[in-house]
Amino acid sequence: MVIKSSLPDVVIPDIDVASFVLKKMKKWEKKKAIIDIGNNCREYSFNEVRENSMKCGSAFYRMGLRKGDVVATCLTNCAEFVFIAIGANACGGILAPVNPICTEDEMYQILNQVKPKFIFANSFNFEMLKNVSKKLSCVEDLICVEEGFEGKTFTEFIATGDAKDFPTDIEISSEDLAMILFTSGTTGLPKAVRKTHKNVLATLTLGRVGKFGLDVDDVSYLFIPLFHITSAIGSLLMLIQGATVVMKKNFDFMEMLQEIPKFKVTNLNVVPKIVLGLNQLPSESGFDFSSLRQLVCGGEPLSLSVANSVIEKYKIGIAQVWGMTEGMPASIQSDVNYGVGSVGKLISNTKLKVVDIVTGKELGPNEDGELCLKAPQFTNGYLNNPEATAKAIDSEGWLHTGDIGHYDDNEFIYIVDRLKSLITYYGSQVSPSELEGVLLRHPLIDDVGVIGIPDIDAGYFPKAYVVKKDPWLTEKEIHEFLKDKVADFKLLRGGITFIKAIPKSSTGKTLHRELKELEKK
Repeated sequence: MVIKSSLPDVVIPDIDVASFVLKKMKKWEKKKAIIDIGNNCREYSFNEVRENSMKCGSAFYRMGLRKGDVVATCLTNCAEFVFIAIGANACGGILAPVNPICTEDEMYQILNQVKPKFIFANSFNFEMLKNVSKKLSCVEDLICVEEGFEGKTFTEFIATGDAKDFPTDIEISSEDLAMILFTSGTTGLPKAVRKTHKNVLATLTLGRVGKFGLDVDDVSYLFIPLFHITSAIGSLLMLIQGATVVMKKNFDFMEMLQEIPKFKVTNLNVVPKIVLGLNQLPSESGFDFSSLRQLVCGGEPLSLSVANSVIEKYKIGIAQVWGMTEGMPASIQSDVNYGVGSVGKLISNTKLKVVDIVTGKELGPNEDGELCLKAPQFTNGYLNNPEATAKAIDSEGWLHTGDIGHYDDNEFIYIVDRLKSLITYYGSQVSPSELEGVLLRHPLIDDVGVIGIPDIDAGYFPKAYVVKKDPWLTEKEIHEFLKDKVADFKLLRGGITFIKAIPKSSTGKTLHRELKELEKK
């Protein structure tokens, strides 16, 4: 049985992303658009955001960026990301945001998939990206967004552009690619998700549906990394509604508590662990949250008791959203007391069906199976990966999410398990299978299973259950082995436990759920 959103369908504009965003921002002119905390709290008006974006577009075009060329941003959160995104899209270019703290090997593997013509870097990863660029014949320029650093800087780059020469005659179809976003690599190498202009415009349109949209009086605190769909497209979503975006370079919970009153923040996109942290603050903590209007929470279901406690404590609204790199939003729950424990109801223009994970048969209400979605905000596949595309999107165009759940008689959606068992560490997602693959290269490890250990600040710490080949193998040896092979956020901060055997399914797959149960004992 297929269910459809009870909300009326909305028209998705047939226009390119850059034209749409620039037009929407034009009406607010001198109003404050971005506050870049990492750049000495530099402020940009909407006029300045538009002008810098158009200069970027002009500079890109003068330097040879053409339709279908890729621009990779390997950046921490900063205002320049917005200018680059709009400028690249205006030329028909494709934006590819990448986690800036990837190791050199990881960065090469990711960038080699998309073949960027331009790469934007921070000062801390510039040298590493220079090494990567030498291995990629496609790269024509590497640009650092920070000043006082060897090589071309963003200031020098944008100075080659002129808003008057902004390209306006590029023929861009709604089916042309606008972005490539990377999954977290649950089966090894992260997959490159194709996002057309139509996909992005659908997110920008549907993200404003309902009472949890923003307006010109809102100030949104953006700390989720810009290589995530939540921020990569979400930053544009905030700006087209006239809201002020506070860009936070590196997340710190205590700094966030201080910066909410400093910038009079009204809106926070969060994960449940942050809501829990707010709930656990003592009433006499002294932090002023009087400006805060709403929390939009995603990533996993939020405890009803915690949600209601925070609502009562701070007199704010909380919405839960469901989505994924392949497309968002899929659903939104605007009142936590209805459809308790659910991720809400379908957003406009969106259809859902639940299928049996073995037979593929369509299921009805209250029957658990794999959740499948069809909507204009969802990808049409993975870049240069027809096999993965065929596994994820069936012949009728349904995206198989990998989430297990059901909808009830009132069409509230519930997620009860995940086929893709990711670990989220301070906003960065760690693939258990990737870590397991690296650890199995150790000559003294016979088998391994990786799970996430909850932490109030980080979200989860990766932890490994290891079966030894040699009884003398130590935890220290494993930590040392892993240290230079993966990015820092993937290290086993949750620890290592030695066991006799890793629990397996009948087909030989690691049963991470049983490892999690073992951890609770």
